[in-house]
Amino acid sequence: MLKRAIHLLVAAVMAVTLSVAYGGDAQAAGGSVYTQPGHHLVNGRYWRTTCEMYSPEVVRCSTDIWATSVVNHQGRFVTHDGWVFNTLTYLPSDRASWGSNPLAKAGSWTGTDGRRWKTECDTAATGRGACRSYAVTTTIETATGTYTSAKAWVINNIVQFSTASVPAVTRIPAPAPALSWVPVEKPIPDVTVGQQVAKAALTKVGSAYRYANAGPSTFDCSGLTSWAYKQVGVTLPRTSSAQISVGKRVAKSELQPGDLVFYYSPISHVGIYIGNGQIVDAANPSTGVRVASLNSMPFAGATRVVGA
Repeated sequence: MLKRAIHLLVAAVMAVTLSVAYGGDAQAAGGSVYTQPGHHLVNGRYWRTTCEMYSPEVVRCSTDIWATSVVNHQGRFVTHDGWVFNTLTYLPSDRASWGSNPLAKAGSWTGTDGRRWKTECDTAATGRGACRSYAVTTTIETATGTYTSAKAWVINNIVQFSTASVPAVTRIPAPAPALSWVPVEKPIPDVTVGQQVAKAALTKVGSAYRYANAGPSTFDCSGLTSWAYKQVGVTLPRTSSAQISVGKRVAKSELQPGDLVFYYSPISHVGIYIGNGQIVDAANPSTGVRVASLNSMPFAGATRVVGA
């Protein structure tokens, strides 16, 4: 019987796969993808498998696939190219050796972390001589047109049993031949405070202009900048002429998202730089909160309030 404590690995939380590299059914790949350590290129898709001894009698392999997914990074949903968990595969072993392990018998249970699990065995989905386990996992869905978190049953692992025609595998298989090239995952860039300010201001595009208002639904120019900075815990003076005294002066050529940009002489207007030569500002009653060119008005200077 298995003497090692049950060790469960759950599919990556808070991720939804947008497109598996080159498309197709992930479960259609060749058997060696799930049972042989190393990198694989099957039907134009890259796979990565690692194997370990789960117990003295059982080999467990974990398989990832290279895919584009949506992940929650620093409180925002972003697309990311990288390795995404696909499944765990327990290579053929004696069914009796699993004893009361819930991965190898039909039923449902709750883990020590409160997560719900269920296992099915010898069904049309598993085939004879195998079990599949599913866990309730936090996923990201796009059903409403926006990304939202939801709970869903997700397959976590497959347990294969040895038979008269399928011998038990008691050692980690030899690795697959090395590929000449495999994709390398890059870290997701961190969001700067300035980018958070710019993003907050952009959520108000289309809002009405009203003099001496600072939100949440109507704004004047310095009211919009004050509201956006308030979202990151920074309090600005209330007028554009006073806001230019906050932070460090920066050159027009050195602007970064979140920087305050000022116009006219004497200064009578302020906006927030959002990148790519554009600003977001509350211009006047005709335009309301809008996105405009950095050069749409006489530029008078800029300051960096955060990251100065």
